Amino acid sequence: MASNIFSMITTFLNRVVDVVSQGNLERVRILREFNIVFKEVFMQGELDRLCVVTTSSGNPEFKHELSTFYLRSGFKITIENDNNLTQSDYIEISKYVIESAPFVRQLMVLGYDTLIIKGKNSYMGLQLPLKEIANFHNYMLNQ
Repeated sequence: MASNIFSMITTFLNRVVDVVSQGNLERVRILREFNIVFKEVFMQGELDRLCVVTTSSGNPEFKHELSTFYLRSGFKITIENDNNLTQSDYIEISKYVIESAPFVRQLMVLGYDTLIIKGKNSYMGLQLPLKEIANFHNYMLNQ
């Protein structure tokens, strides 16, 4: 079951890279594709949490040279059915993004600097700097 999920994610990431490399509205396409995959995985019962991806405010401490205006620099995954969330739930969801350094770099090229994972109704969450995930911290200028 877990290998099937990662296979679907790998296929999805390959599709996303193809879509992004074609040009216009890359950010909108990535959000749409991610939402489609998360919905399919949830409906098939392979993931117990329904997730929705949007753009939101990023963390100003995570800025890098490619960051957009901070109100649009967060790649936010919201867990819709967020009752009884644990820290491991946030980490599990984050793996859908952070396990592909090339995809994280693509997000950075599109101006994202923060991966945000939150519950719809909870105050807990997770914020990760994309530049550290992509291992660019040695190449980016400190601000």
